Amino acid sequence: MKKGFTLVELLAILAILGAIVLVSVPSIVATNKRSEENNYNQYTASIENAAQIYVETHPDRFATLKSTNNHTETINTEDLVASGVIQGTLKNPRTNIQLINEASSVTVKNQSGTLIYTYNAS
Repeated sequence: MKKGFTLVELLAILAILGAIVLVSVPSIVATNKRSEENNYNQYTASIENAAQIYVETHPDRFATLKSTNNHTETINTEDLVASGVIQGTLKNPRTNIQLINEASSVTVKNQSGTLIYTYNAS
């Protein structure tokens, strides 16, 4: 008696492995996209937090913003880096391209006495 697998058995195994791949790959891709989106959201939140620190440490510059409802000001991310609130260089996490020369900013709006920070990517 010969030992080994027949061609039909090998094809059945390949079909099963192919089905497993077809089921698992979309799940892996979706998980990767969710991870990238979470990374971007955390990146955005950290820049907005840096802008909040910047506003708090520069009260003279933002006196009008803090005292006037519906007043909006824009903070260039280069200012955040220059002041030391953000250290290192900024890169867009979606494109991995370094942000330079006013490529991104944070808009700060006084909405009924509450400052709302919104990161604006290039």
